[in-house]
Amino acid sequence: MVERAEAIVVGLGASGGIIAEQLTKAGVSVVALDKGPMHTSEEFRLKHDEVKYYSRGSLVPQLSTDPVTWRADDNSTARLLPWAAGVRGNSEPLHLPPSIGPGGGTLHWGGASWRHRDSDFRMKSIIVDRFGEDALGSDSTMVDWPIGYDDLEPYYDKAEWELGVSGAAGNINGEHVEGGSPFESPRTRGFPMRPLRRAPADDRFAAAAERLGYHPFQQPAAVASEDYKSLKGCEYCGFCHGFLCHVNAKQSSRITSVEAALSTGNLEIRANSRVFRIERDASGRRVLGVSYFDENGLERRIDSDLVVIACYALENSRLLLASDINANGQVGRNFMTHSFGWCTAVLPENSNPFMAPLVAASVIDDFNCDGMPDNDDGVLWGSVITSIPGDLQPIEAAHNLPPGSKRWGADFIEWFGANYRRLFGIHNQIPTFPSVRNYVDLDPTVTDQYGQPALRITHDWSTHDRAALGYFEKIKRDIAEEMGAVQFWSEPTPPLYHLSTHEVGTHRMGLDPATSVVDVYGESHECRGLYVVGGGQFPTLSGYNPTQTIQALAYLTADHILGRR
Repeated sequence: MVERAEAIVVGLGASGGIIAEQLTKAGVSVVALDKGPMHTSEEFRLKHDEVKYYSRGSLVPQLSTDPVTWRADDNSTARLLPWAAGVRGNSEPLHLPPSIGPGGGTLHWGGASWRHRDSDFRMKSIIVDRFGEDALGSDSTMVDWPIGYDDLEPYYDKAEWELGVSGAAGNINGEHVEGGSPFESPRTRGFPMRPLRRAPADDRFAAAAERLGYHPFQQPAAVASEDYKSLKGCEYCGFCHGFLCHVNAKQSSRITSVEAALSTGNLEIRANSRVFRIERDASGRRVLGVSYFDENGLERRIDSDLVVIACYALENSRLLLASDINANGQVGRNFMTHSFGWCTAVLPENSNPFMAPLVAASVIDDFNCDGMPDNDDGVLWGSVITSIPGDLQPIEAAHNLPPGSKRWGADFIEWFGANYRRLFGIHNQIPTFPSVRNYVDLDPTVTDQYGQPALRITHDWSTHDRAALGYFEKIKRDIAEEMGAVQFWSEPTPPLYHLSTHEVGTHRMGLDPATSVVDVYGESHECRGLYVVGGGQFPTLSGYNPTQTIQALAYLTADHILGRR
């Protein structure tokens, strides 16, 4: 017997949690399906377990249940993606698909909460105007966004005030405000909470950046600096990225949107439920519902005229492809990710990097977006540069040693004992550009435990990616030297990983149904009543973290569904 629901939401992460909350508050009855478990309060309270969450990756999907394959190009044979790649170590959900279970990626994220700048929505136009038509190359698929910053500003504001963000505004209604970012686009008001207390070594970073002529400011953070709504003030325990928050200081849709939706009585959550097909009518033009495997592995179906697919961008695309919803061939195209350019320094004094959240940090934005200076390296678009002064646990640190170092024995013990408490990180987020070369599709041979095809990633780092990494490494090295660093090293270039949890673009939004997958509200061009939301909507990737833009788009989608837009 086929069940029926007023609305179905698949995935309760940054997008799905918000949409479920907005619909249920408006009186809509929602059934939510999530392939992960419903994490308990006890898990949050007893979360200081680096072996469980970092080494064993208990929050993230595993290769045995969610295989992903990778190849560098069309001429290569795909293999299981080496998730434990790069200097950051084992199963930390940084170079993996995001966490599963209600909360999704917001269970493990560090909490960097950025608005895009106005120029991020016009990346192609700005690059072409500045560098010429040939700058992007013949394989580029870059387009401008069909909406602009002004369209999303009210929803950025809503995300900050509804969900809770700590920070200092730099531009309120066009007026510069001391202490915030001198580069941000105008906002209608400031943040609801003051900035976090800086981690111990961050003052040294900010002072060095100022001496070099830059303009450091504190990172906007989805971590509460004081009690706010359902959030509690941060205790600076140093277990943020990759971990649950034991005091609910870190904003997560699990403790904000999902709890609010449950309180209405209009939300039913079916955890450990894997959707494997989106059902359509005979014409293929109207959604009917979804089929899924329940927690016992039994095949079930639930129907609705409104289906919201709100998983990770790549899982959204895999589900569309597995459901044969790809008439224009655009699903899975335009894969984009970040290369982080992790750099690590040993400082001359204790930095105590275990004592603060990842985002108790300062940032320089002088080189971001279209602020990228003219250069001989051919770098077209910039990146934020962020200090990493905290949230560094011992096992993670032991995976990030200077090149040539041993990870065992007397030499390791001596080096680690002398230097762990003096470590400090600096990183950037170089956005890849959309290209015909980088995409995802269904692997022709690898399947999961239910016989469903695995996702296959075709991606390699471009000449531009490599040039940008080299350009920004020089800046980070200069800052580290100005800080007095006694040792400095970088992750390999190009990176060994091909996932950053910042993957976007694979179900692009647009006005033309021939060249995009969804409209600006996330509704499928091909199948009415089907919304596919999240980072996959992005036409381009910024140098900023994508989560707050994903949240803003979710509020926009909810307003559209409810007729408020």
